[in-house]
Amino acid sequence: MIPPREVSIAFVFTNPGHHLEMMAPVVDELRRRRRDVHLISLAELRGWDTPAGITRAIPLRIRKQAGKPDSGGLELREWHRAAPMHELVWRFALGPRMRWLLRNASVVVIPNDIGFPYNKLIGERRRRGQRTVLVQEGIRFPLPAKYTGPHYGTNGADLVCVWGEGSRVYFEGQGVPASTISITGSPRMDALDPAAWITRGEQLRAELGLTHPPLAYLSNPIETQHYGPKQLRLDCFERFLAAALPILRARELALVVKPHGGEDPAEYRAIADRSSEPARVHVLPTAPIFSVLSAARAAIVLSSTVGLEALLFGRAVGALEIPGHGYPFEYVSQGAAVPIAQADLAGGLTTLLDHPPDLGARFVERHYYDRGRAFRHVADAIEQLA
Repeated sequence: MIPPREVSIAFVFTNPGHHLEMMAPVVDELRRRRRDVHLISLAELRGWDTPAGITRAIPLRIRKQAGKPDSGGLELREWHRAAPMHELVWRFALGPRMRWLLRNASVVVIPNDIGFPYNKLIGERRRRGQRTVLVQEGIRFPLPAKYTGPHYGTNGADLVCVWGEGSRVYFEGQGVPASTISITGSPRMDALDPAAWITRGEQLRAELGLTHPPLAYLSNPIETQHYGPKQLRLDCFERFLAAALPILRARELALVVKPHGGEDPAEYRAIADRSSEPARVHVLPTAPIFSVLSAARAAIVLSSTVGLEALLFGRAVGALEIPGHGYPFEYVSQGAAVPIAQADLAGGLTTLLDHPPDLGARFVERHYYDRGRAFRHVADAIEQLA
């Protein structure tokens, strides 16, 4: 598909999951306002498939999905280290293709401004006089001191649409001009109704043969956030599992593990299989995250947005300490999560199960501004530039 010549607002994404989920409501709203809008997918760059009806910028998958051993293409670690390859791909293939697809766009909306190819895309848009809008894709927090690369939000977008007051504080702290920040909320969360997932949660428990709501372990690839190698993440899980199983056994609770899409579920299953009670651990790579949250009693998180989603479901959250780095996001510092310290994993888990904090609503409001109307706020912000 070639976008029509009258296109004036273009949305570019690489992840057909959460990127498209946050963009689609805004696209629909702008179209209701009779604006010319087009969606352009770079999904094949990350090993995904572009959904039907959306312009595909890349004809074939050129790398494998993270956590998908048989999908073909480049390994994630190879791709991120391939800066010379990025330059060649952009100069001779992707750059010309994107220039053609975006030739009529007055505003380009992106979910990331520092990762390839967004870093190339945003720079070229500036040179061509096109405006860019960065729509926040996930929670943000200061990265480890050893990280010396560019910081999300600081690559010169004309407008940065952020989720809430907590995000505004972060972006201003990174040096993003206050005049370019608009608190809009998160369109992906607008239509989320936890009550609508109750039946799905009950079905999941029934499928697993569970009589009590389980504890959920909701992982994310902290190695991509520069907190250490992948093995550190897996070691954290193995230590937590060893400490948690006696407590779960005494309370007749199971543990469900929901790996991030960028992780290999088989690695979690292997750790569970060599534990003292493999049957008490259920690794659920394909279960919808909201089904898991609905089914769960409480959730363990590391450094991802899923903790906010758990709070939206009214679930108590425990933040697992990352060795050498503490608790990266403000779940603990704002009192919205129980700290699960590496030195006292059992104690932290017991506190989580017995005395969870009741500050979820305040924390959610700090990070999800005006939920239910965020898609309109983002559309308003984009129209100011169009």
